[in-house]
Amino acid sequence: MTGTNWRMVGIAFGAGVVAAMHIGKLPPAIGAIREDLGAGLVMAGWIASTISAVGTLTGLVAGGLADRAGPRRTLVGGLLALAFGSLAGSLATAPALMLLARFVEGIGFTATTVAGGILIARATSEADRRRAMARWATFMPLGFTAMLLVSALMTGPFGWRPVWLIAAGITLLWAGIVLRATGAGDGGEGRRDGGRSLGASLALDLGRTGAVLAAVCYGLYAAQHLGMMTWLPTILADTRATGPLAAALVTAMVLMANAGGNLLAARALGRGAPIWRLLALGSLGMLCVELLVFSAGLPDALRLALLVLFGLAGGLIPAAALAAAPVYAPSPALVGVLTGLMVMATNLGQLAGPPLMASARVAAGDWSGTVLLLGGLAVAALVSALASARHERAARAPAPLPG
Repeated sequence: MTGTNWRMVGIAFGAGVVAAMHIGKLPPAIGAIREDLGAGLVMAGWIASTISAVGTLTGLVAGGLADRAGPRRTLVGGLLALAFGSLAGSLATAPALMLLARFVEGIGFTATTVAGGILIARATSEADRRRAMARWATFMPLGFTAMLLVSALMTGPFGWRPVWLIAAGITLLWAGIVLRATGAGDGGEGRRDGGRSLGASLALDLGRTGAVLAAVCYGLYAAQHLGMMTWLPTILADTRATGPLAAALVTAMVLMANAGGNLLAARALGRGAPIWRLLALGSLGMLCVELLVFSAGLPDALRLALLVLFGLAGGLIPAAALAAAPVYAPSPALVGVLTGLMVMATNLGQLAGPPLMASARVAAGDWSGTVLLLGGLAVAALVSALASARHERAARAPAPLPG
């Protein structure tokens, strides 16, 4: 396309923010849900991460299907699934029913985030695409933070169930906005790549080693980030006797720093910074924080500064990873498959992170026992980022002249 359709970019971005709300509503409410439904700590971790299970299983295929069915239709369907899952969750009376409701939300989250990325890639010009895809990454911290604060304010006086109903209502409202404000010619139609089957498209994209390494780094980041964000209010309550609202505000500060990292990465990418370098810097920054933040006797002000740095450094990673999809895709029609790969990777990390942290905490007897887990994930992410450097240089190299 010759120009950027910023209206479509804004609508897709708003849908991503709405989807992220369904992850952010849980951390302040997790204690109330455990008490109400009789769930243990590890089960609560699975309730937190089950929304990511569908993305883990189907994110890659979802990207190809959204390309063919049309991202606009997929986006609306995803928002409706999120709303239905949140409504069902508000009626749950047992941990198993809550897990099922979160699974339905996972269908919606995957469809919405995959379709949103495809719409933004299609709606932007070549000059704007990398920056727009990097800024798209801010949907997660913004939506997460907004609903985190709402949940923290409401769960104490009103309980957690009204929070789930509010999230469902906002999601239905945005689905209506998407239907009303978009139509034919907005880039939301289905496409096929030269008549290739979905399987052939998947095989072609998965042959891009650099994209796979970027996705691995993104997934490892997600495990660390969502693990920390899910349990941070609980960690602060256990170790510092912090109240629910104060803990939610600290978590919100970390998430806003994460959004700031997204924007810093978008600015750097707009100036030509390599994707692998941003992935590596983000992974290194998270590693340094994780080695220090659980230290006994650390002053609270320094601990808070480290948590903010954790969010800021980590924010470089999703922006860079999402910007990698157009770089590595063999053709514009295959951007959806690589976007799905990134969604699958981050959902796998989100699925594993909270229960892994809970298990490490139970095994060690305190939260400092999670350092080895988090540090190991950060080191693996750093190695993946560095290994992707030569593949990115090859992908950006100009094609040789014929003959």
